[in-house]
Amino acid sequence: MTVSIPGYDSTNRVPGFYFALDNSRANTAAASRRVLIIGQRITGTPGASGQAVQATGISSAVSQYGDGSQIAMMLAAYRQLDPAGEVWLLPLDDAAGSTPASAQIAISGQAATSGVLSVMVNDMTISVPVQVGDNAATVATSIATRLGQTAGLPVTSKADGATVTLTARNSGAVDNQHVAVIGTSGVSGVTCQVGAFSGGNQNPQLASILPSLGGRSYDLIMHPYADAASLAAFRDWTDNTSGRWSPMIQLYGQGITAVKLGYGQATAYPLKNDPHQTVIPTSDSPSHPALWAAWIGARAAVSMRDNPALPISGLTIPALPPSSAGEFDRQQRNSLLHDGFSTYTVSDDGTVSIERLITTYTTNSYGLPDNSYLDLERLLTAQVCLEDMRIFLSTQCGRSILLQNGSRIPAGARAVTPNMIAAAIKGRYRTQCDNLWCQDPDGFAAELVVENQGEGVVKALLPYRFADQLWVIAGNAQFLAAS
Repeated sequence: MTVSIPGYDSTNRVPGFYFALDNSRANTAAASRRVLIIGQRITGTPGASGQAVQATGISSAVSQYGDGSQIAMMLAAYRQLDPAGEVWLLPLDDAAGSTPASAQIAISGQAATSGVLSVMVNDMTISVPVQVGDNAATVATSIATRLGQTAGLPVTSKADGATVTLTARNSGAVDNQHVAVIGTSGVSGVTCQVGAFSGGNQNPQLASILPSLGGRSYDLIMHPYADAASLAAFRDWTDNTSGRWSPMIQLYGQGITAVKLGYGQATAYPLKNDPHQTVIPTSDSPSHPALWAAWIGARAAVSMRDNPALPISGLTIPALPPSSAGEFDRQQRNSLLHDGFSTYTVSDDGTVSIERLITTYTTNSYGLPDNSYLDLERLLTAQVCLEDMRIFLSTQCGRSILLQNGSRIPAGARAVTPNMIAAAIKGRYRTQCDNLWCQDPDGFAAELVVENQGEGVVKALLPYRFADQLWVIAGNAQFLAAS
């Protein structure tokens, strides 16, 4: 066997110097890093639904999917913290037969002074001027008019006498989590009673939507759906043996969502046992959970591009904090982390920071406690390592003749043995360790198994030791009395 030169004609007799350019040992490219945002568009907008498209800008999303739509709002929130990353959007239609959430504002009294009412819808504050002598119906009309003029508001407003009805622009249970509050301290004589949003039902049927997304990989999938059916659909879609994490698909992806739950509600919430889903309870924060998911996903995406093993912790997000009564204390946060919920902290000035992002996987197939998929960073690191190893081996060993160990292979020949494949794997693992994704290359090399199974099939047991994250330093401050 002679040296293999791609493209060279072995029957050539014309004198000359002929050189082929072969990149088979030069590929250092990494898999593309991209995220997917899933949310609903407003009915009647021009953008197509059910198809993933690359985001081109916030203004484009607004024009395509509607001002105040879930998906446009989530993209705007995401871009606050990650202005440069590759983002794809999956706009969805409201489910057939679904209804929108709504809330009513009941106005009473007559303005004794001129001033300004502060109307807050989620984390957007709208100022409504009121003139002395305005009666309840006039104030209601002023509120509805000013809200209707506000760009980006996820609700419509309509006045009927002394009552203003706020209705979510999208239908479904997700928008029962909208919040409206009115501050009347600037106007005496007027009273406003604001009801809770309710009546929204039936989220999109994700079980029939997600499998049609095709073969594009997404590192993180941010979405607003935390109901049981939606979480089950995501779990099945990303399953380790039959879904996007299976060896026959290898598209990966980690879901991130949030839901408005207090501590007592969270402890009773029916999470799915899923290594590829992260859920954070927002308590009574005025910021909509869909925005929390987008902000957290943006922080995770930027951190992953830096190094997937870096702890996604201590990073601030622009969410409004919950009330003092709604904040989770350390004991409650520890309990939530054991229940599969992720946690955040609130500083004295009200700044919200990610504390720890975990998956909702808590038990193995026998129903016993299992922390192997606890932290999101471990799954992100695993994805990066597996993608990197696959790309490397396809470059080094692809389109090769397979021979038994000990075979004599001339230089440049496209042939490999199991031992050569093992050496390539060990070398790449050491590079991954240099990148701080993994650790203990000697232990990996000692336990690596690569076997020729026959019929051109080589199977390998890769004993990965992923890098850990520093979460706790505990010490006993033992002191001595002064003499």
